[in-house]
Amino acid sequence: MPRVLAFLLLCLALAACSEVANGPGMISQRVGDIVRDPSAREVDLGKLTSFGWDRFVVFKPGSTREEICEFIGAGRNHCGRIVRYTVVPEDCVAIAFALNNKLTHIELHALANGRLDFTTPPRSQPRSAAVFRIHRETSERTWLEPKSS
Repeated sequence: MPRVLAFLLLCLALAACSEVANGPGMISQRVGDIVRDPSAREVDLGKLTSFGWDRFVVFKPGSTREEICEFIGAGRNHCGRIVRYTVVPEDCVAIAFALNNKLTHIELHALANGRLDFTTPPRSQPRSAAVFRIHRETSERTWLEPKSS
């Protein structure tokens, strides 16, 4: 019985790790916390990160691992370790952060935590463009609009 319990606990731990690796990241969760606060008027990604970055890029839902790796310059040998999903889910965008043209962080952002507008094809934006006005269209649909526009 103890072996079965240990095996089940191991499976649960691995499933939880897998969910964290493939689901929306901590920055997305922090954005969602801000967006759900009715008194909040803006989101500044720079205040929600603990790593260095001077540029960011948003990849639309449906973007493939290969497209993202090509854009960020990740070689075939490293791509799967950097981008852990094969395609950006339809309910997310991927946000990549870079410092001096080197990737520092990439994660999924749930659209339920605020819909970021994105350009096609993707292009990097300066850190100064990472401040967004919160536009609440409905209780279920919130847009994050660039404050600089």
